[in-house]
Amino acid sequence: MRKDTTHPPIIISDLSRCRPGSALSTTPRLGHWQALPYEAEGISGTLLLAGYNCQAPTLTLPLGVRGWHAIYLGVWTTRIETSINVKLCHSGDEDSDATPYTLVTTPRPERWSSNWWATIGEVFLTCADLTDLDLLIAQQSTGQPRNAALAYVKLEPLTPGEVEAIQRDQTRTDTKRLIAYNDAQSFYYFRGATTAAEICAEIEPLRDTDVQKLIWDVGAGSNTQYFSEIGDYHYPEIAADFDFARPGDRVCAESFRILREKGIDPLDTALAYAHDLGLEFHGSYRVGGWIAAPEEASYLTGRFYAAHPEWRCVDRDGTPITRMSYAFPGVQAFVISLLREVVARGVDGVCLVFIRGLPCVLYEQPLVESFHQQYGTDPRQAPADDSRWLSHQATCITGFMRAVRHEMDRIGQEVGRHIQVSAYVLNTVSYCLSYGLDVATWAQEGLVDFIIPNPTRGRGATGDSVDVDVAGFAQVLQGSPCKLYADLLPRQMSPEAYRQKALAYYQAGADGLALWDCDTNNRLAFKHQWGMVRRLGA
Repeated sequence: MRKDTTHPPIIISDLSRCRPGSALSTTPRLGHWQALPYEAEGISGTLLLAGYNCQAPTLTLPLGVRGWHAIYLGVWTTRIETSINVKLCHSGDEDSDATPYTLVTTPRPERWSSNWWATIGEVFLTCADLTDLDLLIAQQSTGQPRNAALAYVKLEPLTPGEVEAIQRDQTRTDTKRLIAYNDAQSFYYFRGATTAAEICAEIEPLRDTDVQKLIWDVGAGSNTQYFSEIGDYHYPEIAADFDFARPGDRVCAESFRILREKGIDPLDTALAYAHDLGLEFHGSYRVGGWIAAPEEASYLTGRFYAAHPEWRCVDRDGTPITRMSYAFPGVQAFVISLLREVVARGVDGVCLVFIRGLPCVLYEQPLVESFHQQYGTDPRQAPADDSRWLSHQATCITGFMRAVRHEMDRIGQEVGRHIQVSAYVLNTVSYCLSYGLDVATWAQEGLVDFIIPNPTRGRGATGDSVDVDVAGFAQVLQGSPCKLYADLLPRQMSPEAYRQKALAYYQAGADGLALWDCDTNNRLAFKHQWGMVRRLGA
């Protein structure tokens, strides 16, 4: 974007002008921001610094400008990763929750690099009319607190032509072909969200981007991340002296307890805010998430798993496996009942996540018997990669997908709108089939509206590949209405690496792109790359 060269940028590098002055200190003090003089290449001033345990209060930085500007932040980073919460507000509205904060994080410098001890990274925040607006600066003190530091704020005036281009760009729909996936748990784990505004802050960065669909985790197994009448909501109320395996789990449990006491349902809150931003909202369900690791199992394993050992997966030697099998109608019916409950909230679709906790079927008796009836042999005596057995397993999962599609169509007829069905799948067509995921049949039968292959490691000769075989999926989807969104990983890449991978996926046949873990702990807060990622639909 071209900037107004007739008016130089305004750089506010003396942050000791923040109010209230009583919240500043020249030395490190709990409950205060340290105002630290600095000199860097081409700039000097007084930066703000708060250690992770500081509990620093919110500051107000008067901007003192009028009209449209591009806003950049100079975030000071040391060998310890730092973050800063910021938002624009009118004077006197400092306590308003109407606008969520934006979390800005800069990655730590590479260890032992020349700037390992300290560096200032400039990141783009937003473009806005700053007339009569101030900037609020806050530390993340809830959840698992973080160090906070800010060196300067830069305001670049925009010309009327640039403003018109920005506003015109915000109304475009032809570039809306990105999907953002949020596990709807990490921000509780790290930040301890206990208000509606803090939940909405997870979605706010998607405003005016190329993101069309937000996929939001609603549960795994029988654990739900909303207050369900059917499942077990994600961190049950646990005694104060309970020994959690991970520090963030206690934060999550406390967050859900407070939200429940306040009458704030996380799903309803996120859904309403996403719709306010013009986003489609899809509830995602992890089909294989029935039980947690041993150290977490006592509080992250739902009642359904414990109540039905007869419906668990069984290995070829008869050993029970720690997941439920979709070969049993009771398991399918329970999952569909959860999806039905989520759709009743008003979501635009449901997404089945098949990239964690596989397989969903093994050598359960119903499958073994039906295979024997069809082929006259016991599949447990055949090789694990026998094509007949893999196809037979796939009929089970395809049957489940047919049942989901049928139920969503039935509900859609009642409410007068189409309920989309989608799936996160593995990175190649053959790898999907090895776990009973017959993507081609799903597409050709119209069981899914779109699929998202995720760069999961494959088997055999392609075992080291973590990329998506976009061309392979495009070929099997050809002629079907199913859309293909390729997932972009790893989460942290340079802007140019993001651009090149996006171009390659589009050229191979992707209809759009998806962003796994598109949350404030992984992608959204890293503004040095988000400025590129947010426009990858263009």
